[in-house]
Amino acid sequence: MRILSAQIEHARYARDFGQVEAMVTLLVKEEGRPVPFEVHIRTAEPSDGENLRHRLLESAKSLYAARVAPPRFDTAA
Repeated sequence: MRILSAQIEHARYARDFGQVEAMVTLLVKEEGRPVPFEVHIRTAEPSDGENLRHRLLESAKSLYAARVAPPRFDTAA
């Protein structure tokens, strides 16, 4: 899986939680699929700190990667 692009479509400040909630659109290319496709993911990050835009995009990417990753089982049990 490769993420070709990521774009924040809509963002708003959630005052009650001190976070920025955003709808992020990812353009994803998966192995075995000839055409890239769009995925819309809603994410949130604390509003304080640096690089809010970067943190929102990285959060959306990791949420998508966690959703499509195969489950890992602990074989050392």
